[in-house]
Amino acid sequence: MRVVAPDLELWLTKHVRALAAAENKIADVSNKEPSTLAVPLKKPLIVIRVDPGARLSPVTFDISIGASVLAGSKQNESPAKDLARWLAGILHDDALPLVDDSPIAFVNWDGCTSPATVIDQLDVSRQYLTAQYVVSGSW
Repeated sequence: MRVVAPDLELWLTKHVRALAAAENKIADVSNKEPSTLAVPLKKPLIVIRVDPGARLSPVTFDISIGASVLAGSKQNESPAKDLARWLAGILHDDALPLVDDSPIAFVNWDGCTSPATVIDQLDVSRQYLTAQYVVSGSW
């Protein structure tokens, strides 16, 4: 049986973008950093990317994601840290399998990390976190 892994990056990006709008969080949500990234940022940036994962069964895949939050500055990390904690709450939510059209079958908390500061060449605060899921493919 030919089974295709879901486009989790696309689904999570849309999901986070919708929640940000519903909860009045001002941020751009994307799967890539713009090639013209310059500071100061006009608004915070959330970047969600998918790492390769193993196939667990004929219809399920183990997929990890990494998320970066860029906001504020190196001297003012609060905007990035606050937004990253909000994002971790979304990405680590064990109710994700219940969201409409969610490809997520299970949140693997062993692969979920809290936000951590990452040094950036630009004068921006960068927070990084991970999440891990078992997702269902389609045929």
